[in-house]
Amino acid sequence: MQSILKYIKNILKVLIWPIIFIIGQFLLVIIFGVIFNAIKFNDIKLANDGLKNDELTLIFNEFIKTEEYQIELQNYISNNALSITIITFIVFGFILYKVYCNYKKEYDRKICFKDICMLIILGVVMNLSYNLIIGSLNNLFSFGDNYFIINIDILTYIICTGVLGPILEELLFRGIVFNRLKKFSKQMKSILLASFIFALFHANPIQMLYAFCLSFILIYVYEKYKNIKAPIIVHIASNTINFFACMLVNNNNLLLNSLLMVVSFIFLFMINKIIFKKDLL
Repeated sequence: MQSILKYIKNILKVLIWPIIFIIGQFLLVIIFGVIFNAIKFNDIKLANDGLKNDELTLIFNEFIKTEEYQIELQNYISNNALSITIITFIVFGFILYKVYCNYKKEYDRKICFKDICMLIILGVVMNLSYNLIIGSLNNLFSFGDNYFIINIDILTYIICTGVLGPILEELLFRGIVFNRLKKFSKQMKSILLASFIFALFHANPIQMLYAFCLSFILIYVYEKYKNIKAPIIVHIASNTINFFACMLVNNNNLLLNSLLMVVSFIFLFMINKIIFKKDLL
């Protein structure tokens, strides 16, 4: 019983950083929401010059109940996604890297240019394969059209989701969570737990499935190349190509999508022969 309680206690200690990270992002969104409310209240004040604060507050309270307010708030948050992500990256990037430095000595092997190219291809073909398969299944069963819709511009998406997000997530989930799990769990159990935690971090069920599968590959390349840059490269390539993969799925070109799926599987087979030569896990 004591060993079980100790194990649960260790798991909770591991979860501290992901929880802090989520709370930090949530608080930052709330701060931008407060800024938006202040701007809208000022707009109402300018449009109703002469009214008392109590009357202005009543007007504002009625406004926040409307669908128009919800749409404008969502648009404001989306339009400031870049600022939110950069602030998150600056604050948490520094903190997470400092924590990760405790494990850096064991994972400081250099990566050559050939390895970088292979890792990029791995991330690209994995994402393409998954999205094209899910897109084909969605055409048959229609279970998740929202997954393939990206509401921000391509530059913001690439910077936020394509580059900065993966760097933070790799420092957090492979650099800290996985390394901490290894201290009190066996290798495979650590991989499963780390992948499960990483999947839970993604709210959308379709994203959760991909994140769970992707985590195994990210941990594998992390252990194989002994460098946090390896999973970061795969993750960046996967997230960046996701924008274009969703465009392909939305275009619903059966011939093109089928061709790309076959090519992706061929590349995955070739990469399996090159990267996954022996099971390090």
